[in-house]
Amino acid sequence: MASCRASHGGNATTFTDGYLTVVPGYWLLLLAIPAGLLIVRRGWDEERTWWALVALAHVTAVVALTIFPIPVAGQGYYRQTRGLSEDNIVPFATIVSQLGHLSLNTVRQLAGNVLALMPLGLYGPALWPDLRKPRRFVPVAVAAAVSIELAQLAGSVMEGFTYRVTDVDDAIMNATGAILAFWIWRAWRRRAAGPTTPAEA
Repeated sequence: MASCRASHGGNATTFTDGYLTVVPGYWLLLLAIPAGLLIVRRGWDEERTWWALVALAHVTAVVALTIFPIPVAGQGYYRQTRGLSEDNIVPFATIVSQLGHLSLNTVRQLAGNVLALMPLGLYGPALWPDLRKPRRFVPVAVAAAVSIELAQLAGSVMEGFTYRVTDVDDAIMNATGAILAFWIWRAWRRRAAGPTTPAEA
């Protein structure tokens, strides 16, 4: 779609994007900033506080990039011309297609999808000890990746046209990135603290 531009003569509460009027993602800051202040005031140790702020920043960024901007007007044109289309539910179809037609744009898309949930593989086990076990972290990573795609699908269904493409391959790459980061975190922790204890195996 076309790039967003402010509407209503400088009123930045909404933007126009093609025929759409949309609510921009930076409104999430209204929630993220006070949440960050609450984290700082919790009195946790410095390391836990830092990881909690990283988690907040990451979740805010992911929601802003994958769910926002949200259309609030002008959907009629796209409902008639686009409808609910372009989604992919065939595993690896998009990945194979992108690998077969490599370009700077496809490399950027592949890398971006792998990097999108990598922070989860770092702050997840750092904040929640139960997630230091692979058998517990992997399902969480997969659930987080699938939840993003389901949220995008739900948004498109509610809007009546494919506003955000739902692609199972995005979930595969998102989860892969998180799991890769998790193993990096485990290797770093093992190196810093000695052999992994049986409870974390």
